[in-house]
Formats: sequence, structure tokens, C-alpha cells
Amino acid sequence: MSASRNYSPQAFHPGEIDLLGRVFEQLLEERQVPNCGDQAEALAARLISIYQSGERRIEIPKKLTLHS
Repeated sequence: MSASRNYSPQAFHPGEIDLLGRVFEQLLEERQVPNCGDQAEALAARLISIYQSGERRIEIPKKLTLHS
């Protein structure tokens, strides 16, 4: 992946969606949160926000999301 790649806040590539989905599922399991409802939505929103901010090292979004 090129460091100069421009990210659109609305667009994700299939690999990014897969990655975010896996991290989201891991977070749900670790926090014992059902995959629907307010807690899951807040967790997903936080994860996406962190990813859209440009953070790509997946351990960082997981840490920040867990501590939000």
C-alpha cells in the first residue's frame, strides 16, 4: 500500500472492509458485546473513526477503541 494513497472518508476497499470486520468481531468477543445494539454501534463508529483518521496499525485502533 502506498504511503501517498488518498483516503476518502466514505470509501473503503474490500480488504479494508474485511480487516475492519475482523477487528470489530474480535472487539465484540473481547468485550462480550452483542453484535447489535447501541454498544456495538458505538464500537463500530469508534473503530471506523480511528481508521479514517489514518491509523493503519491495527493494534492501535483496537487499543483506542477498547479504551473509549
